[in-house]
Amino acid sequence: MADYALARHSCHQSGVADMEFLAMTTKEKEGTLKQRAYHELKEFLIIALYLWVAFGLFIAYKSVILAEHGIDFAANGFALINALVLGKFMLIARAFHPGDRANDAPLIYPTLWKSAIFAAVLAACKILEDAAVGYFHGKSFSESIADVGGGTLRGILVLSVILFVMLIPLIGVGELQRVLPEGKLSQLFFRPRDATKPFEPGTI
Repeated sequence: MADYALARHSCHQSGVADMEFLAMTTKEKEGTLKQRAYHELKEFLIIALYLWVAFGLFIAYKSVILAEHGIDFAANGFALINALVLGKFMLIARAFHPGDRANDAPLIYPTLWKSAIFAAVLAACKILEDAAVGYFHGKSFSESIADVGGGTLRGILVLSVILFVMLIPLIGVGELQRVLPEGKLSQLFFRPRDATKPFEPGTI
C-alpha cells in the first residue's frame, strides 16, 4: 500500500514538473516570437525610411528638372508608397539570406554582392508591381513600366545601377552590425566618447 502511494505521489510530481516545463517552454517560444516580430518590424521601418528618403530626393530632383522645361510634376505620396512596398519586398528577400556565402570574406565583398542582389530584386519587383497595376487598368506591358527608367532596357539597367549604389550604405551598415557586438555600432555613432583616447584592439 505504501509502495502504491509512493508511486502515485511520484507520478503526480512528474506530471506537475512536465506541466511546469511545458509552460516555461511556451513562454520562451512566445518571448522568442515577440522578439523576432519586434526585430523584423524595426528592420522594416529602417529600410522603408531609408528608401523613402532616397526616393523622395529622386522625385524632388525630377520635379526640379521638369519644372525648368515648364512641365508640372507632382507625386504626392509616391515616394512613401514605393518605400513601404519595396521595403517589404526587400525584407522578404532577406529571409532567404541571399549572398550569405560571402559572409566570411572581407566586408566589402558581401556588401557589394548583397547590394547587387537586392538592387536586382527591387528592380524586378518594381517592374512586376507596375505591370500588375497597368494590367488592371487595361494597359500594355510597355505602357505599364514607362515610369521604370522610361520602359527601355537601357533605362532599366541605369535604374538598377542607381539602386545598387543607393543600397551600398544601407547594406554596409547591416554588415557592420553583423560582425560587431550587439549595440556597438549605435554606441559608436550616437554616444559620446573620449576623443583623446584612441581605439584599442579589443574595444571593437
